[in-house]
Amino acid sequence: KSKIKEGSAVRYFGSANKYVLKNFIFIFLFALIPSYFLTLANDIRGIGEIMKNVFAGKLDLTFGQFFDFFSLFSLRRWPAAIAAFVLTTVCAAMLLAWMEKHMRTGSRSYRGLFRGIDYNLISTFVILLVFVVTFEFWALISAGLLSILSLIITNGIAQCVVGIAATLGLYVFLTYIASLFLLWLPCRQITGYNFMDSLAYSWQISAGRRRRLFLAVLIPFLAFVLLQGGIVAVSVYFPWKFVAFLCLELVYLFMFLYFAALMYVTFFEANGEERADLVKKY
Repeated sequence: KSKIKEGSAVRYFGSANKYVLKNFIFIFLFALIPSYFLTLANDIRGIGEIMKNVFAGKLDLTFGQFFDFFSLFSLRRWPAAIAAFVLTTVCAAMLLAWMEKHMRTGSRSYRGLFRGIDYNLISTFVILLVFVVTFEFWALISAGLLSILSLIITNGIAQCVVGIAATLGLYVFLTYIASLFLLWLPCRQITGYNFMDSLAYSWQISAGRRRRLFLAVLIPFLAFVLLQGGIVAVSVYFPWKFVAFLCLELVYLFMFLYFAALMYVTFFEANGEERADLVKKY
């Protein structure tokens, strides 16, 4: 049986991380190109400007600055963001096809991978597009909310405190929404159901696990946000832009692999399927 049992979110978090680390040498190539373009799409200068404002004890920023901070499609970096979306779709389709084969058969071979891509590509594109549109709508709402708060609250320190608290709350809400749809993609790709039926099935098998799924998404995502902010904050005061870029790329690479693994290890457990990759070979 799968080693994931009913339990705390730590089991989901630990199992996904264990899968990534155990198979890193086989899967990191799938994440190299997407992580590069996702990092390139980051408006590091814009994020740095916000960091400087916070360190100066104020949050007097425009709606455009807030939106660039939250959005995947920065006004300065939108071509890289579009490239990142396209390449993430293709590489995610390959990675998920490889993971499904590995978990079903225990084989780490790349044979037949392109047939898996052909089957997975459309579903990966559609569901990632839904996530991106949802994320951009969330970014729009978040930017508007923080803009209003910065106008209502005039004290600089109070702006920062309320702004940081509001941002954390918005990120928590975003990860909660993401966790509700976490199993949609593997349900679509493994069961072959249409989009709405696979969504309904993902909700059915995740019932009773939603709190654990939410925490398994929230904890690493908040860690990612803090790491991203910390790396950019340091880069503001030091001239090592290449080092900051490389560190951000490594963070994106690991997060790409983690969430792909989380979807599949959770699906196999929730669907009651045995994972061949966990069977000991004597």
